[in-house]
Amino acid sequence: NITENGVEFRSHLDGALHFFTPEKSIQIQHNLAADYIIAFDECTPSLCTEEYAAKSLELTHKWAQICVDSKKTDQALFGIVQGSKYKALREKSAEYIDSLNVAGYGIGGDLGDSREMTDTVLSWTIPHLREGRPRHMLGIGYLEDMEVIIKRGIDTFDCTVPTHFARR
Repeated sequence: NITENGVEFRSHLDGALHFFTPEKSIQIQHNLAADYIIAFDECTPSLCTEEYAAKSLELTHKWAQICVDSKKTDQALFGIVQGSKYKALREKSAEYIDSLNVAGYGIGGDLGDSREMTDTVLSWTIPHLREGRPRHMLGIGYLEDMEVIIKRGIDTFDCTVPTHFARR
């Protein structure tokens, strides 16, 4: 359950309810002693409407500011650019996240249903991000994606695909 203040979910391990806020997310990442930490965001589902994506974007931006304000360590905080597959929202998000005091950028959410759409989303996003700060792509990991995202200026990426392949 997503609210303005955070996200409530039930543990698949014991059924207990948990509520995560942007502040709690930053505290957990601090406790883990991660070198870089990620701002709390809502990853929009594929097939969401532009109206839903816009509402989600406002929440992500609010949470990003809370994360910036909550960070008390020298860990590198990455702000997350969202906006689904909507050009105006991607540009708005990139500009807003770039305006924050973040060490780098995560680019996440719905990137379309093809490599061509992913490339298009990156073409809308990258020009609005400051040079010299790392750019991390969330949820991309197929070998075929590497050429597209690296040519667009992505420095690092993560995905569950390699572990899925390894298990099979």
